[in-house]
Order: sequence, then C-alpha cells, then structure tokens
Amino acid sequence: MKKRFFIFLIIIVTAAVAAAAGPADYGTEPGKVAPPFELKDLNGKTVNLSDYAGKVVLVNFWATWCGPCRAEMPSLNSLYESYKKDGFVVVAISVDQSEKVVRSFIDKNKLAFPVLMDPDKEIYFDAYAVLALPMSFLIDKKGLIAERYIGEKDWTAQEIKDRIFRLIQAK
Repeated sequence: MKKRFFIFLIIIVTAAVAAAAGPADYGTEPGKVAPPFELKDLNGKTVNLSDYAGKVVLVNFWATWCGPCRAEMPSLNSLYESYKKDGFVVVAISVDQSEKVVRSFIDKNKLAFPVLMDPDKEIYFDAYAVLALPMSFLIDKKGLIAERYIGEKDWTAQEIKDRIFRLIQAK
C-alpha cells in the first residue's frame, strides 16, 4: 500500500511539474519553439515576437560596434525588401547601450526593418543564449526555429533565399 501511494505521488508531482512548464518546448535549436520576447523599438513602442505570428521571421542580434554586424546589414536589408510583401519579417535586436548611435546607423544605412533595443542583454543572454555577434534565428510560420546562423552572412546568397522562400510557401 505504501509503495503504491509513493508511486501515485511521484506521478502526480511529475504531472504537476510538466503542466507548470507549459506545453511549449522553448529553445534555440532547430525544431524548438522560439523563445518569446518583448522589447521596445526606437520609438518606445513595445514589440513582442508574437506580433509576427504566422509570418516567417529572422531575428538578428547585432551591435553597431560589431564589424561583421555592420558588414551584413546591407544584404539583410536587401533580403527583407525582397520578401516583406510575402510575409517575411526581419527583427534586428541591438545590444548597444545608446539608442542615438543605433538610430544614426539605421538612418545612414537606410535600414527598413524593425530594430529593437536590448541594452541590458536580457533577451540576448537569457532567452536566446547568443554565443557571438552577429547571430540570427530563422523562425517559421508556426513559431519554430528553422535555422540558427552564427557569424556574418551574405543574406542575398541563393541558398538562404531559397530556404526562406520555402518557409514562406509552406502551409
């Protein structure tokens, strides 16, 4: 009797822990649910990842002081401009301390995609465990991580464009 009660108790506790953890399997590896976030843009508007539900999203972590980050921005902007009408969004998350520096960089480079600020690196460290800058996460329409990119990329490369196009076309 005691043994059955103990087993029953373990089952109940395990179920409670699983329920508290929630149904989502968050993570930054391909196939995991992209960790949610809430940050402010340069106009002070709060933006959530969930605002882009049903769209293909590329979340790019960067900083103005990062040479490879600066170098990839023109091709990232070109990619965004190519697919934004198809439901593709680029969300750049800057870890710079100064909004003024970020705004100047965006204006100078005529970047068209949303830029959010994470000066305390809460999303950078806690939610996405970014290893290096730049680092990007491609998220499919269901909110799953499709790809993780570390380092500078040529976002106009055909293999990247093909991958994004396939995600856009997926049901």
